[in-house]
Amino acid sequence: MVTAVTIDRSSRREGFRSAGIAVLWKAWEESRSRFFSALVLLASVVIYAVVTGPDYLERYKSMYPDEPSLYSAYVWEGLFHYALQGLWVLAAFIVTLGGLRREKATGVAFFMLGLPITRLRLFLIRAAVAAAESIALGLVPALLVPVVSSFVGERYPITQALAFGALMSAAGLVIVALGLLLSEIFEGEFTAPAVGLCGLTTIFLSYKARMLSGWSVFDVMSATAYVDPATKLLKGTVPWPGLAICLLVSLGLLFAVGLTIRTRDL
Repeated sequence: MVTAVTIDRSSRREGFRSAGIAVLWKAWEESRSRFFSALVLLASVVIYAVVTGPDYLERYKSMYPDEPSLYSAYVWEGLFHYALQGLWVLAAFIVTLGGLRREKATGVAFFMLGLPITRLRLFLIRAAVAAAESIALGLVPALLVPVVSSFVGERYPITQALAFGALMSAAGLVIVALGLLLSEIFEGEFTAPAVGLCGLTTIFLSYKARMLSGWSVFDVMSATAYVDPATKLLKGTVPWPGLAICLLVSLGLLFAVGLTIRTRDL
């Protein structure tokens, strides 16, 4: 008697698809509390800055009557170039934390490795979730600027807000890729957050205080060289060279993560 063993390829594909959906949902569940907390923080900063903006500009005009004080310049300098940008950098880094290294330290990595899905695909799904969350963290607070401005008697172009939010998110993918890399390098639960947050905060403040000079991802995120000196609005051009560099660096960091995952024994 001959026994034949066959494999239903459609069932196998369905298993891979189901495993991918499970990993996607798990990545979202693990990061959603951090995502919503960060979103509330960023939205609160925007609302506070916009609501207090008119009073700040009135005080500024009374102290420096000969200097221009445009509302659009206030928004760019206070939010897109400083406060909102800095908090977005930290928030985007925080949503990337996790991964197989942390799960190995907590003893749950064997469950993930037992799924019918490769370790690289596990990482790519988590990276996609982190990237989507970081983009939402850039666009939603940015779009709040023109909305809240209308309630305080000011006007800010929605196209400009959308452009600055998109630039911050696109160029800031470098931060997302760096966070993913650190989360796969360090095994300790608090090592990657401590190293990343301290390092990013130091570098960000050093550039803003002009202790460091030269090209920086933060200038690309706020399109520093592409805004009008007076209005601080985009002059119709996009910093394509800077964006290209940021995307290439992001891809390089992701490639490094892929190599790390393939060569590391979990």
